[in-house]
Amino acid sequence: MFIGVERMKSMSQLAVLSRRWRPSEMKLDPFHEVVLESSSVDELREKLCEISGIPLDDIEFAKGRGTFPCDISVLDIHQDLDWNPKVSTLNVWPLYICDDGAVIFYRDKTEELMELTDEQRNELMKKESSRLQKTGHRVTYSPRKEKALKIYLDGAPNKDLTQD
Repeated sequence: MFIGVERMKSMSQLAVLSRRWRPSEMKLDPFHEVVLESSSVDELREKLCEISGIPLDDIEFAKGRGTFPCDISVLDIHQDLDWNPKVSTLNVWPLYICDDGAVIFYRDKTEELMELTDEQRNELMKKESSRLQKTGHRVTYSPRKEKALKIYLDGAPNKDLTQD
């Protein structure tokens, strides 16, 4: 999948997977590894500029939802992700990118969203539904509800000890 020179040289570096969203074509490009020296948003934007050729001021990015590969329908990606969060570092809310392997989508903010006819939209919905089902991912993001954790200090649940 990723062939080439090893770019990770130290544990202090951060490797994220970037994927370009092309709204005028309603397509996502393949993943591209980006290695950062720091958790700086400016450095991420500079690296995305280098690999894409998009002018620095025109790059917008968003963190993918869920776990890798963070699949999302091309019909939803333009509106449903939190594009261009107002942060200066990657390790703060709403991004919380602290570990390697996070997925970042990016786009050229000057690129217009393709206008779809009803027929084209329906065809694309069928394709996307099929694609997302094949990968085992749903179109919508819905994390599991958390369950309470019970901790027993004596090794067993509280019972009436006089029953023995």
